[in-house]
Amino acid sequence: MRDRKRRGQRRASTSPWKYALATWFAGVLAAVGLGAVAPVGSALRTSLGLSDGAVAWATSSITAVSAALGIPAGWWVRRFGAQRALSWGLFVMSVATVGSAAAGSWGLLLGARIAEGVGYLLVFVAGPVVLTRLTQGGVRSAALALWGTCVPTGLALAAVTGGALESVWTWNQWLALTALGPLIMAGVLTAVLPRLPRAAVRCAHREAGYWNGALRLGVAYGSLSLVGVAVVMVLPAFLLEERQATAAVTGAVVAVVCLGSAVGGLAASWLLRRGAALSSLVPLGAVMPVACLPAFSAEFPLAVSGGAATLVLVVDGLLISAVFAAVPASVSRAEDVDVANGILNQLGSVGILLGPPVFGLVIAAAGWGTVAALTLAFGGLGAVLLLTAARTSATGSAADVSRSPDAPGGGERRNGAEPLAKAADVSKPHRTRP
Repeated sequence: MRDRKRRGQRRASTSPWKYALATWFAGVLAAVGLGAVAPVGSALRTSLGLSDGAVAWATSSITAVSAALGIPAGWWVRRFGAQRALSWGLFVMSVATVGSAAAGSWGLLLGARIAEGVGYLLVFVAGPVVLTRLTQGGVRSAALALWGTCVPTGLALAAVTGGALESVWTWNQWLALTALGPLIMAGVLTAVLPRLPRAAVRCAHREAGYWNGALRLGVAYGSLSLVGVAVVMVLPAFLLEERQATAAVTGAVVAVVCLGSAVGGLAASWLLRRGAALSSLVPLGAVMPVACLPAFSAEFPLAVSGGAATLVLVVDGLLISAVFAAVPASVSRAEDVDVANGILNQLGSVGILLGPPVFGLVIAAAGWGTVAALTLAFGGLGAVLLLTAARTSATGSAADVSRSPDAPGGGERRNGAEPLAKAADVSKPHRTRP
């Protein structure tokens, strides 16, 4: 048994990025499912006789599951095992998507999308945990920051592919196609990822304030997600109504803006891998409200407005990726990363759900000039909480060991616990000695 474990660890140590990229691609495919309905919304509406509101519910029901069950999912992933939860989440998404493709009524479609949301939640809680346990130091920071690009990358892929196939395929065929990726990836991960031990389930009392770091990061993620989703959702109306842009131009601009979030996440991953301190990235948040001024003003050329909106999403994506990179440092024991990611997903999903209606109501009451003010309020809150969590993690981890016990190469234990904070301290990435 020990020899098998050692062989698995030697195999994992050869290329941690192999496993990190496989896990990241699983998250991208899950995010494709999140955005799969939007490209065929019109055909779906006509085929099933649905209203715009019904189609919107079919789209958002996946994130609604995360908003309601994120924290319980974290506890469950701890018991079930992160690697198994990741593969099973993909499998559940695949089966549920087949149900969506075969749905002949609103009720069946909604039920299938809710079931798909359960699988989606498992993927996005378990994925960062797998990355945390298979990597360490600067590689861990970069891998977790890369994970923050899964959603924008998957949504962009769904929009481009679904839009291209919408005119030649039925909506049923498109949804059936999106079921294949998660199914194949579930098998790939089962075969490729090293076997990870399940975290011990402890019933020990947690002192008051133990989860404060994870809660701060969760609220930061929710606030930043609220801004990013809201800007993308209200931008088409601004371009069509205030700028008199055509539908084709509007679609192109929005697609570029969405990709900006993925670019920001990749930038965060690269910077953290190069040794940048997490706290040095947070001040970039000041760019977002400033960029909103030309982005939502008819006084600037359309190219300038589109570029400014893209800049908002680049910075937003960068900070969101920084949040994911900071999660391991928000807890002191490896077994608690699952729950911390559940907190992150639940509060982040609440922000995603609240963003469009909050921005829409304020814009309707006070005009487009309020976008910058709302971005300052919510983006500023997210940046401040991220900075606070980063500094707390940096100062609070000085006494902990520097390696995750599940990462290749093993680690130390103290008092029966499995500390993570120093290993995940992205404010001070370090290199491991060969």
